[in-house]
Amino acid sequence: MKIRKSFEQAICILLLIGAQDKPIKSHELSEKLLVSDSYLKKITRQLVVSGLIQSMANKRGGFVLTKSLDCISLLDIFEAMEGKEPFVKTTHLVDKVFDSHLKVKETEDFIVDYLNAAENQYKQKLKEITLSQIIDAAHQEEGENL
Repeated sequence: MKIRKSFEQAICILLLIGAQDKPIKSHELSEKLLVSDSYLKKITRQLVVSGLIQSMANKRGGFVLTKSLDCISLLDIFEAMEGKEPFVKTTHLVDKVFDSHLKVKETEDFIVDYLNAAENQYKQKLKEITLSQIIDAAHQEEGENL
């Protein structure tokens, strides 16, 4: 499994928004992250749709968090960017490859169950880490480097 760059960028976007006392504009985010404004808008759109941020459309507008940093987990961000669909969707191609007298269905179910369990563990680990914990970890390292 490969995680897309947008997941990392979404984490950074949320951390930048959370560090502000006022709404932060799209162009400010794109400048800080060195990404195009159009690409950034695709990511922020997904974060808005998922309910993690909202866009303030006024003179002093920009993006703000809808939850505190300690209520946003990496799982929330992952699902905002990647969706909530299961990782594994079988096409049952093995039915076309192996003889029907073999326990193909049972073997396929065994493999899918195993992969689903791995997905659940992965998502559980993502759920354990919040953005405030990431900030705390960064501050601890900063203190150690002084």
